[in-house]
Amino acid sequence: MHTTRISVRGYETDAVGHLNGTVYLQYAEHSRWSLMHSAGIKQEDLLRNRIAPVNLETVIRYVRELKAGEEVSISCELSWGASPSR
Repeated sequence: MHTTRISVRGYETDAVGHLNGTVYLQYAEHSRWSLMHSAGIKQEDLLRNRIAPVNLETVIRYVRELKAGEEVSISCELSWGASPSR
């Protein structure tokens, strides 16, 4: 499992100051690409070879509201073959 720390930026919040719901998915994508980068996998190499990772499932656990300036840990886990047990 890979974890990425992200600081919530003001422009990512909604009218009442909470992190906009769609941004959670952007954070998940950022964590996924960060995992690949730390594993030495470059996006340009994937594109050159006409392959790319496929996201089959995203699970978001909302623990509490997030506001601008706060930090959050986003974890990412890749699996191949059978689905991981829950």
